[in-house]
Amino acid sequence: MNIRNILTHITLLMILVIFTQCASSQKMETNAPVTVKSPYFEKWYDLDDAGFTLYIPIEKSENVILEYAYFKQKKIELTKEEGQSVYVGKYTYAKKNKDLVMSSDPKDEFNNTVPGIERIPYRLKENECVVEYVKEGEKGHFRIPAVLEKIK
Repeated sequence: MNIRNILTHITLLMILVIFTQCASSQKMETNAPVTVKSPYFEKWYDLDDAGFTLYIPIEKSENVILEYAYFKQKKIELTKEEGQSVYVGKYTYAKKNKDLVMSSDPKDEFNNTVPGIERIPYRLKENECVVEYVKEGEKGHFRIPAVLEKIK
């Protein structure tokens, strides 16, 4: 073996170790630290905006705080309803850019802004949700397999 082969093997080993560490940093809990009771979401529309509101009712838990939900390819901040055991997250869809210039000449489109693309760290099925929580100072994640739509 020559030096080049040794360096190649060491580099590949280091890359493997780095990716293994990244993958293990967001382990999914098999059992949720709280009991979730019938989570649901509602779509809403008004004159200027549209979006949905996610509701995650839980049994009372003093030492677990739900922080974020990853749902419908969006990261949603959760807040707890005062005096209730329900976490709520509201997502508003981005407004369409009405000043978009579409032209066959690329110079005319120069001032168009690139739409923001939101990436989440999970591959979710339709109506599947991942919740990020804090328990005794430690972060964790658990999966909710089905969040039903409630129609008003």
